[in-house]
Amino acid sequence: MTRGLTRLLTAAILLMAVATPAPAGDAIAIIVNEKNPVSSITNLDLRRVYDDRMLRWEDRIPIIVYDLAVNNPVRESFYQAVFGAPAEKMAETWAHLKITNQAKNPPLTVKNEYQIMRMVATEEGAIGYVSLSSAKSGEIHGLKVISIVQP
Repeated sequence: MTRGLTRLLTAAILLMAVATPAPAGDAIAIIVNEKNPVSSITNLDLRRVYDDRMLRWEDRIPIIVYDLAVNNPVRESFYQAVFGAPAEKMAETWAHLKITNQAKNPPLTVKNEYQIMRMVATEEGAIGYVSLSSAKSGEIHGLKVISIVQP
């Protein structure tokens, strides 16, 4: 096998590994940038962040909210556990807020957990959620877990 083909296959295997959804029932890790002084978050504050009522951290740094795609099973588990509502319902709520110009800090949607971890690791005010197994993988440095949500 040529060196180029070997690299291509290795890259494809790594991409599949980071794009594969978490196992069903895996806990959800709430992650922030390691420089963020916040060390924990209550479920109430987590809801406030993800429903546009909490826009800044206690140290006044703006919160940058990351979300997974609507069809991602981790997103579904997150919204069911935190809001008791399906992810699709929350997406409809956000669409309405955006259309009516009421959204102050809508979540930025990314394709997979790897992208959320990468974005949160580069932005001090960022918050996101990933499966606990992804958070523990150690693939991305610069993150800390501030809460664990059980599905």
